[in-house]
Amino acid sequence: MAATGLLATVVWFAGAWAIAAKTGNGTLGFTFGMGLFFLPLVLPTSFVVGTLLWRKLYPEENRELYGAVFGAMTALASLAVGSLGPALFLAISNVNSGAMPVSEAAGFALLLIPSFVFALVAAGWFVIPLGAFGGWYHERAKATA
Repeated sequence: MAATGLLATVVWFAGAWAIAAKTGNGTLGFTFGMGLFFLPLVLPTSFVVGTLLWRKLYPEENRELYGAVFGAMTALASLAVGSLGPALFLAISNVNSGAMPVSEAAGFALLLIPSFVFALVAAGWFVIPLGAFGGWYHERAKATA
């Protein structure tokens, strides 16, 4: 699943470059920045969540179906954890600028919601099906080997 997470990240950067090159509206830096915040959190999360799902909940029947479900769950978890990066950056920026006091932990919690929604809208449409395909293909390859 970490390999699928890496593939999704590579496709994210390639897609961001292609869209920004085509439109030329200056969103390349923002899109790359978002990807850089996600990268250090997404790959370890994909590895840990995928390992836990396959080791603890692995059924003997319908392996390909469960592989797809576990892959989609892993992708969704990596998006959720990956959204911590931009939210943490925004919270630190707000604290440094004086817009948010340090003791305002509820403000940080509220930042996570739009960050996760942005992650779902920007990448979820591709990453979750890719995770499902990766899990399905992994189980299919194991069954034919």
